[in-house]
Amino acid sequence: MDRYTLDTTMRAVFADPLLAPLQKYLIYTSVGEPGERMSDKSIRESAGGWAAEGVLRGLNFLARQMELGRVKQHFLYGGEDCEDDALKRDVNLIQLTPEDGASDAARPYIILCGGGAYKWVSTIIESLPTAVPMVKRGYTVFLLTYRVRCDKAAPKALSDLAAAVRYVNEHKEALGVKTERCAIGGFSAGANLICNYGVPALGYKKYGLPRPAALFPVYAFIDLKAMGKHNCVPDLLEPMFGEEISKYIDEYNVVDRIDADYPPCYIVCGRDDMSVPPYNSEKLAELLLKAGVPAILEEGDHAPHAFGEGSGTDVAGWPDRAIDFLESL
Repeated sequence: MDRYTLDTTMRAVFADPLLAPLQKYLIYTSVGEPGERMSDKSIRESAGGWAAEGVLRGLNFLARQMELGRVKQHFLYGGEDCEDDALKRDVNLIQLTPEDGASDAARPYIILCGGGAYKWVSTIIESLPTAVPMVKRGYTVFLLTYRVRCDKAAPKALSDLAAAVRYVNEHKEALGVKTERCAIGGFSAGANLICNYGVPALGYKKYGLPRPAALFPVYAFIDLKAMGKHNCVPDLLEPMFGEEISKYIDEYNVVDRIDADYPPCYIVCGRDDMSVPPYNSEKLAELLLKAGVPAILEEGDHAPHAFGEGSGTDVAGWPDRAIDFLESL
């Protein structure tokens, strides 16, 4: 029997002692308490753009895995690493492992990065629901909490993603992972993060790490200059770079930095996204194909921002199709 229903309140979810070790990281922010996670609204009522059914599936899956003792949490920075930045103490991976306890040697592991405008990491809404079908397909999935709501959040988050990949690669035997090949998915700000990581000189190559087998950018924003023209500076670019936007915007403008060394991408968005123009995803696909990089764009007519794994939208089931794409490579 499921532990939660659509009528379970968010307050009840976050008061559940079973989830206590992970509660802080299901909707993470470095400052204060996220009001939504303590809301008396039900899961159904709390759903704005996000898919309530997917969130419910993710929570019940997580609860079952917690009851079975199958969920592991890995903090990426040690005590000395945190002396220069206390926020590093919260940077962690939540590991979800296939029930057979082992993955095919050729099967990459997956890291998922929730969004939240570099102010939140919305794992409960995006990464966790998306992980469920991937784990059921036999993939080990890690949910990343990266630094947000801090000075120069985007560069710091990029360092955290690189630290996550390095951590898994260096500890793969202990983690039950059989390969250093990985696929990385992200949503909104998390999609911006993984797209930055895909730029060799900015991401994986700069950190001395292998090129990802694939990226799954979901309602990504990659054209920061165009976003800046749409009055996104206070809400988006300032959280990313602080007051030094002009110093970083060229370096982090992904549309200007795509070439043949960029990872293959399965890209998902909705035409009715009112927060991030779908132009970003369309342009990403266009540039990748022009560079000779395998790419698929899945664009739904009805898929509002923050749809996560897509239940109830025109892109429902996209995680399975993204895995099909990964396996086709």
